[in-house]
Amino acid sequence: MNARVDPQVVASDPKASVFVGAHAGSGKTSTLVKRVARLLLAGAKPQAILCVTYTKAGAAEMQRRLFEQLGAWAVMPDPQLAAALAEIDEAGRKYSDARALFARALETPGGLKIQTIHAFCEKLLRRFPLEAGVSPGFTVLEDAAAAEITARACDDVAALAQRAPDDPTGRAYAHFSVELDFRAFNAMFATFEAKRAAIGAYIDEGERGDGFVLDVWRRCGFATDSSRVAIEAAAMAQVRWGVWKRAAQAVATSDKTTDQSLSAQMLALDEGASFADIAPIFFTKAGTPRKILGTKAVDPAVRDWLAKEQARHAETQAQLAAAAVAEDTVHALTLARAYAGCYEGAKAAKQIAYLYIFGY
Repeated sequence: MNARVDPQVVASDPKASVFVGAHAGSGKTSTLVKRVARLLLAGAKPQAILCVTYTKAGAAEMQRRLFEQLGAWAVMPDPQLAAALAEIDEAGRKYSDARALFARALETPGGLKIQTIHAFCEKLLRRFPLEAGVSPGFTVLEDAAAAEITARACDDVAALAQRAPDDPTGRAYAHFSVELDFRAFNAMFATFEAKRAAIGAYIDEGERGDGFVLDVWRRCGFATDSSRVAIEAAAMAQVRWGVWKRAAQAVATSDKTTDQSLSAQMLALDEGASFADIAPIFFTKAGTPRKILGTKAVDPAVRDWLAKEQARHAETQAQLAAAAVAEDTVHALTLARAYAGCYEGAKAAKQIAYLYIFGY
């Protein structure tokens, strides 16, 4: 291609199938306006052309530019019009045809179809409500109404949790009301709204099998659903406290300060200890295994026992971390399902159809 040829002119050729990607302000709208003008010059009917944008402002700007260009052609002297047509690679067109485009566009019933994606989809739903599975009398959920229904759905979920605190929804709500601050709690519900379709699809798919709860636990590495409480209890039940005490006493025979500290920590624990009590002995504050458990002054057999005990508790630590992910995920999905139900109920009451555009 000739390097002097304007790429916007090439992209505006209506005979070419073109995808244009460029940054803001680079001329994408101008290119599209040129393309529509050239389609009209080629004889396309105005009502047969559809332009869609993301925003109302974008649609208005595109329409303004197109009518501005067509209006200018309608009153241009022949020399200037010839230059304008040549600039978009349409030299040779009849001047009368170019000048008539402005009037044709204005006289088109309903005007040129330059609209947002949402407006286009709304029109399709109104033409085919039964096929789309929506009420013929639906109204579109605008931003203000969406915010109102979202707030109401959140309140309804809270009411459900309050009425049945021991049900899954109640337990999930109580869990996150403690674990999350106010901002994070609201952000979680905003995510439920943004990902409502995807979350609902996952839950429905899970319910067709063994249930989404079991699926979550399996994805986290467990054969069945469990709990951190059960995992910790099982791990602590394996601690042989008699051996633990003898090992601590053996460590105490060393005159090294670190060994004395380790022995004191171990002797301070008994059968009532939790995993959280034992963890600081074997792991750093960051949760990584301590590199030294007993100096060379400690009996090698005791050091070997400590290393094996550390490895066992490291495995428990990993299981507890995975279980935390599973529990949080199940709680979140439970709340998301409750929220979706409340949201759909509020929409149904108002006969509102929400347009799902590109995942939103």
